[in-house]
Amino acid sequence: MEERRILFEGIDTPDIDRWPVYGEHGGGEGLRRAQSLPPATVIDEVGAAGLRGRGGAWRPVGERWRLAASGGGAGYLIVDLLESEPGRFRDRKLAERTPHRILEGARIAAHAVGAHTVYICIAAAALRARQALAQALEETRIEPVAVHLHPVSGRLPVASGDSLPVALVQGGRAEPRADDGNPSLPRLFDGTAVVHTASTLGYLPALLATGGDVFGNEGSRWAPGTQAFCVSGLVRRPGLYEVELGGGTVRDLVEDLAGGARDGQSIKFVLHAGYGSAPALLEEDLDRPLDPGCWSDPAGGKNPGVFGGGVVLVADDSVCAVDTARRMARTFADSACGKCLPCREGTQWLAATLDRLEEGAAILQDLELITRCCTTLTPDLALCGHGPAAARGIQSLLTAFTDEFEAHLEGGCPVAKDSSMKVPDSIHVRY
Repeated sequence: MEERRILFEGIDTPDIDRWPVYGEHGGGEGLRRAQSLPPATVIDEVGAAGLRGRGGAWRPVGERWRLAASGGGAGYLIVDLLESEPGRFRDRKLAERTPHRILEGARIAAHAVGAHTVYICIAAAALRARQALAQALEETRIEPVAVHLHPVSGRLPVASGDSLPVALVQGGRAEPRADDGNPSLPRLFDGTAVVHTASTLGYLPALLATGGDVFGNEGSRWAPGTQAFCVSGLVRRPGLYEVELGGGTVRDLVEDLAGGARDGQSIKFVLHAGYGSAPALLEEDLDRPLDPGCWSDPAGGKNPGVFGGGVVLVADDSVCAVDTARRMARTFADSACGKCLPCREGTQWLAATLDRLEEGAAILQDLELITRCCTTLTPDLALCGHGPAAARGIQSLLTAFTDEFEAHLEGGCPVAKDSSMKVPDSIHVRY
């Protein structure tokens, strides 16, 4: 399996984060061409290219823009660079190395939907990314669209949708709003807003510069183009790998590009969609395609489970499935906004119960409680995807490693954990 860089094209070029170098390598051509075209033509080109959002929902970008245009345009564009999900570092690295690509993509999108203001909603802890974006903004202040950096501190919910960055930009608490199933755009101040992840916008400069030809025959029919996967965990070469969608399998990504398990170890499971993965992929399951169109979520494909947004966590034989579930539950519990009862209480119950199980102090009824919580914490009872993602990920580990969970009832963890410092052979696109 080989890499195919579109989003990260030129990332290894020295000083590509500075405007003169970015411009010498074709930067700005997509925006100049977009500004020479009517917004409707830009929307048609992006729609015809088949670009979908890369955050995890895989919604067609052209459809969102047409929705904005049908309502007279959206006054605001929000760039979601929060990356609250554990193991996600793609957008941060994109901002650190090619901030002008994000800004160019944002300005193309603003032109298409009629936005007069762009907010880049970014984690305050991403200092290098913030500095790179601030420098890039100073270098391109002559552009007519106002662009503002909006740093956000603290832990944030996972899988919270478009409503979270909208609430944060308005100065509200980190509380997502319930999705009522209405496809309308979220309200922001005196108008509406279009929300995209930074990596989604990062494809626009190349798409517009080539009239959509950059995708050409790249990717699958359902999702053209590439995806940059964040591979971390116990592999020999963790890092970012941009590959053609539909051009390989999870095994190709983990064992070929990322080097597979460390010497003397074998892969125990892969969380191919991060902490909210379902199912947890065992060694014999790794031949599933890297194509969202083949998975039941998001496309109704034949492979059951969630494809996700490019976060891949790899565990070898030294990892305990119960300990992973415990860490997962604690992460979700600590980052829950507390607005809805099932998520606020359910994730805390799961975390406390899994703590007892890992310590060898649990009883059979505790396993039943874990199953009941995971079964109950469904999307129709939660305001966003945070709680359901926790339940889905924990249930997938319990299903795959039932014997290991039950063995913890007999006095503690039976897995010989390796707590030593892990040093990878190398790091691909350093994160």
